[in-house]
Amino acid sequence: MHEKLSGLSVDNNPSAGQGLLTLRMVLHYRGTRYAGWQRQPDQLTIQGSLEKAFEKILGSTVNVIGAGRTDAGVHARGQVAHCQISSPIETKKIRHSLNAVLPPDIRVFHLRKAPPGFHARKYALGKRYEYRIYNGPVISPFVTDHVLHVTSKLDFEKMYQASRVLEGLYDFSSFAASSCSTVNKIRRISSSTMLRRGLMITYRVEGDGFLHHMVRNIVGTLMQVGFGKIRADSISALLAARDRSKAGPTAPPQGLCLAKVFYPSNVTRNSLASY
Repeated sequence: MHEKLSGLSVDNNPSAGQGLLTLRMVLHYRGTRYAGWQRQPDQLTIQGSLEKAFEKILGSTVNVIGAGRTDAGVHARGQVAHCQISSPIETKKIRHSLNAVLPPDIRVFHLRKAPPGFHARKYALGKRYEYRIYNGPVISPFVTDHVLHVTSKLDFEKMYQASRVLEGLYDFSSFAASSCSTVNKIRRISSSTMLRRGLMITYRVEGDGFLHHMVRNIVGTLMQVGFGKIRADSISALLAARDRSKAGPTAPPQGLCLAKVFYPSNVTRNSLASY
């Protein structure tokens, strides 16, 4: 099972004059067991697991680059990544082969040939994140790893009102991690809203970029609004303060999911058929 799979033929000799084939992948993963996306020494990570899987099936080192670096415990059902492999290769078998050796909580859902020069991070126009909160007394053990369980009553309407204020072009210093080293903290949020279905509350946000812990800090602040500890109409003042200490706490990672990465239409149109 963990040996190089038969039926995959790879030319790993660069001197043979063959170019590199760029692959674009859409990934689903549960981040519960992982120390985040980025490879780390002696840590289980999503990027590291994918690169080990490629090495098992191809017999060569492959550098997998993701559209974003999810934190420890954060999930994805729309992460996009790319890598380059030596060609010629029987590409139709790559997705099946990867999923055969990857752990069951990481799956390659789509795998395509990408246009020359495609870069999963640099080509991305924006991302959509979702954070789910189960606001009820008892939660099913089948979903505890994927949502935040909050037993105290949340005022959904006030949270919804507060979430809408975040739409627009703002300096999000108040919602960046204290350790965030990014100098320019201005981001454009195109959509920020709260959805409710039964006892499940979902915060959905789309933007051109996100700072470290930005979504989780927003959710922590919106929950303080829901608890009545922060006024819904104070969000504008929090943005203007540009002070992390003024906003709410960082929400735990398990409720957060990278739902989608957006690209120019010509990039997705020019990608060849999914295998």
